[in-house]
Amino acid sequence: MSAASSLPYKLRPNKAVDRELFLSLLGRLGATIKVENYKYIGLGGPFLEDFRLLHARVGIRDMDCIEMEENVHKRQKFNRPIESINCIHSSLEEYLDSHDFQNPVILWLDYNDPKAIPRQIETFSRQVITLPIGSIIRITLNANPASLGKPDSYLDDELEFRLERFKERLSDYYPANLNASDMTRKNFGKSLLEVLRLAVEKQILDVRDRKIYWTLATNYSDGQPMVTATLIVTSPDNYEIPTILKDWEFYSKPQGPLVLDLPALSTLERLIMESTENPKEKLSFDLPISDMGEDPFISFRKFYRVFPHFSRTDY
Repeated sequence: MSAASSLPYKLRPNKAVDRELFLSLLGRLGATIKVENYKYIGLGGPFLEDFRLLHARVGIRDMDCIEMEENVHKRQKFNRPIESINCIHSSLEEYLDSHDFQNPVILWLDYNDPKAIPRQIETFSRQVITLPIGSIIRITLNANPASLGKPDSYLDDELEFRLERFKERLSDYYPANLNASDMTRKNFGKSLLEVLRLAVEKQILDVRDRKIYWTLATNYSDGQPMVTATLIVTSPDNYEIPTILKDWEFYSKPQGPLVLDLPALSTLERLIMESTENPKEKLSFDLPISDMGEDPFISFRKFYRVFPHFSRTDY
């Protein structure tokens, strides 16, 4: 569990939007595959907010929260919002290796360490062929290209150096068409998602009893650039899932992730953004553009329905 994951969602609004999109996906699938009966497995941090919302919004009761750090594990047991959450002191990989699931699960591999990305991608792709059909598998990865390091000499090109390090680190799934410009902070997340897609396709290539549907992919930054990808494992003759997702406005794949780049707004600014057809004209000032490069007015218009409300309470 990283230090970042212990931060409250009000300090990570784009991650909060990403979580809302995931909950929306589960709600859309729920009428068909009864996700409220699934077991949820994830990393809850000290406050287990994801677990609380999955219970409140989706109805899931059977939950396993995995945590390797002993002190965080103790805080989880103290803070757990519902009694049916089973707090387990273990690494996620050890937990998965020791369980043979008979029924489909929802698994969220919420990672933050960029140096362990090859192992994290392998863990994710392995679950595609080991978890029961019907399972929903989701991953969060740190997409900060600075984790690839810098060249020793200032004469060397930094992006070319990153490209070589990326190729060394992920050689088994390295996309052939990458170039140095894909190593920038803005583009690196898409490169990482392409590696993830190739790893999953390689894993499932010769498996005949199942297929996968990518359902939601995002790229966002709340201090650290992150990417997520979600898929569902189905039987080869399942045609319900693409029908359910076809008209969902947030349906996305690793090849074209949703870029979540919501502006930080005051309450008054948000009210104007929500209620005005042309908020930029009414505000009469520009909103800052982040290093993700998205227009803040367009981003807000696209995701305002899932942009959570955070408010201050004075006692």
